[in-house]
This record gives sequence, C-alpha cells and structure tokens, in this order.
Amino acid sequence: MTIIIVDDERIILEGELRTARSCLPDAEIHGFGKSAEALVFCEKETVDVALLDIEMQDMNGITLADRIKDIQPRCNIIFMTAYSSYSLQAIRSHASGYMLKPMSEKQLLAEIADLRYPVESEEKRLTVRAFGDFEVFFDGKPLAFKYQKTKELFALLIDRRGALVSGADLMSVLWENDENKLSYIKQLRRDLKLTLDRVGCSDVIIKARGSMGVITAKISCDYYDWLDGTASEANSYRGEYMSQYPWAEVTHAGLEASR
Repeated sequence: MTIIIVDDERIILEGELRTARSCLPDAEIHGFGKSAEALVFCEKETVDVALLDIEMQDMNGITLADRIKDIQPRCNIIFMTAYSSYSLQAIRSHASGYMLKPMSEKQLLAEIADLRYPVESEEKRLTVRAFGDFEVFFDGKPLAFKYQKTKELFALLIDRRGALVSGADLMSVLWENDENKLSYIKQLRRDLKLTLDRVGCSDVIIKARGSMGVITAKISCDYYDWLDGTASEANSYRGEYMSQYPWAEVTHAGLEASR
C-alpha cells in the first residue's frame, strides 16, 4: 500500500508521518509539504491513499483532492483538519474518510480499514470460511491455531469487518466480562500474531492502543463476498454462520433477515 501525506506545517507533517509509519509498518509512506510536489509524485507513482490537510497555503486540500482524482480516480482521499465545519465539503468531494487533527493511530487505522476503494493484495492467500463452522485456510490448507480461543478471537475480528475491537470488548464477548481472563487476552493476541507471522500474513491485523481489527481487503472471506454481492454458489449463505460460536448469532440473525 502506498500512502502520501500532504501538510504544509513541517512539524505537524513529521508527527503525522511518525504516527502513520508506527501503525502501518508495511506501507510505503511519503510526506510532502507542498501540493505541487505531491501532484508530481502522483503523476509518476500509483497512490492508494492520500491524507490531505485541508488548510494549506499554496493549494487547499479539497482542490488538491480534485487534482489527484483527475490523475488517479481510485485514489482514496482522507482529509485532515482541525475544523469540523469542513465535513460537508469533504463528503461532497467523495472522500474516503475525514479525520480531525491531530491524527491518532486509532483514527487512521479505522479509516484504512474502511476505504472507499479497498487496496487489493496481489494474491489473497488467507481464506476464511464464515458460513457453516468457522475455519481459516492458508494456501488451501487449514491454519493451525495453538489455542481454540485464539481462533475464536480471529473469528470475532472477522465478524467485526475491520472495526477495532478493544480488550474490554473481547472480555465481554469471549468470557462475559470475567476479569480473571485479562492476562489471557494478551496471550491470545500474541498467539494470533505469531500464528499469522508463520504464514507471512500478520499484515492483515491492525492495532491501536489496546484495540485490534482486520484489514478486510487482505482476506478472502465468503461472508464479505456475500455482503459485497460477489458470492459464488460455492460460498453462498445457506443458513449457518460461525456455528460453533454463540455470540455469532447476532450477525446470523441479520443474515436471516436479509434472505
């Protein structure tokens, strides 16, 4: 994923670059203090996401967004501003997202997880089956989890479709707020990372200050295909969803209502 950040306040730009590189270590991230420099880059390189400050001296972010869209129509534009009054203009500009400054890791990860134009991996080697019993496959073979609760944790993240899930949320769903399980949650998070690391897929997970989620564009999932309207007959919904997990009944009920 290639990301550009454009902000004409140097110190703020440096902070935004640190934040983005910290929470998106696998992304290629470039910073620009001038709109013209960003446009030159966009003319030469494919840009997946452009984080644009709205208030800039040489060219405001909304005008810059229009220029970038002329060059790369599928570039995701995320506006950054200290003023919430710009939100309507941002929506009218068909932005992917909108963040109030200062940019936080949580805000950025939430926006990246829900892009207008998802950044597709060259090859999705991680496949998730949510219809029926929940199962995860890598290159067509079941992925082995050390603990069943690690697998259930991943299932919950898949169910939330990119939304960040806090430790408190995990406690509530997986153990019904049993505070004795707090240290266990930390262990499961580490185990999930190690499990995905082993197959080179740890980049499907996003983290921010005690919360975590998945980048849906990096995962092949029958549930996601169904929601997008691209499900084939082979992975279509037949009345079962993550059958082994009682908490999945909420989503299951929604699927039943939409049939």
